[in-house]
Amino acid sequence: MKYFNFLFVALLSGFLISCGTNDKNTTTTTNNNNNTTNTTTNNQTTQTPKSTTGQIAAVSSVQPSTGKNVAPNFTWTADGKSASLNDLKGNVVFVNLWATWCGPCKAEMPDLSEISQELNGKNFKMLGVSVFEQEDGAVQSFLQKNPVSYQILTGNDDLVSAFSKAINKDINAIPMTLIIDKDGNIVEAIEGKRSKEEFLKMINKYLV
Repeated sequence: MKYFNFLFVALLSGFLISCGTNDKNTTTTTNNNNNTTNTTTNNQTTQTPKSTTGQIAAVSSVQPSTGKNVAPNFTWTADGKSASLNDLKGNVVFVNLWATWCGPCKAEMPDLSEISQELNGKNFKMLGVSVFEQEDGAVQSFLQKNPVSYQILTGNDDLVSAFSKAINKDINAIPMTLIIDKDGNIVEAIEGKRSKEEFLKMINKYLV
């Protein structure tokens, strides 16, 4: 009986950290500076979002990564203007892969909104990219009730595959956060939910 109680607690803890399409709940941080990978787990509480989101845009094209830990370029159209990840070079870019059905994804979004607002104007950009969605219109419906302060994109399997190849790891659990430095290199790949303080600590290393 003690074994089954322990197993239940372990499985519940993993679910609170990340949602896996293949039931994988490990949490990985990859640092491009020394090509090392550290595996950790964490769980924190967040607050209710207070700000509003801009237009939801769909990823329209994806280009493969040109090398290890080089972020793949992808494009979208927002407010009638075409934009791409490459356009954001010179900024630290925070790409958060999430889904409306993922509890840990939704739980960290208020913190992400606060980070986006606090770092506004400091060579920092945040993109929330919904992936693995199960229903059409789910993102629009969710954001109407839970607005955020950063740009939301609807992604596709090509984008997930391109990021997976760039970090040499299959992305099959979310939230998955990729921090991209000012030169377009993926310097952090964080699988699982993190607190605002943990994210800021990682981001600030690359803002200097």
